[in-house]
Amino acid sequence: MEKIALNVKCPHCKKSLMDPYHRLHEKPSILLEVKTEAGEGKLRICSYYGCYTHESTVELKEGEVIHVFCPHCHKELTSTTMCEECGAPMIPLALQKGGKVYICSRVGCKKHFLSFENISEALSRLYHEYGGF
Repeated sequence: MEKIALNVKCPHCKKSLMDPYHRLHEKPSILLEVKTEAGEGKLRICSYYGCYTHESTVELKEGEVIHVFCPHCHKELTSTTMCEECGAPMIPLALQKGGKVYICSRVGCKKHFLSFENISEALSRLYHEYGGF
């Protein structure tokens, strides 16, 4: 199965969160600001959907709920949607082509999902961008 690399932007300011200069698995990483118990820093996550590779300039402790912010407008990226697996807040990232990807804010939890307002339109865009499935 071919991996799908997501292209995301801030749901607040709409600026791209992609970092073409810092690549993970040969693709631009997603750049975020993060606050943890250990301090503040930068968090880069892999843009492949379902990949959990990440790099952080601050320690991320297993089980800790982190706070994530846009590196442009500095607004917190949080939602009222809670993780179905661990109860932590989900982090929404807007997809450039429409829709959102939600990732869990608890370090180590692998729960994530895509959400679209118009699923037919979203599937059509995915089909045109990535070819036949």
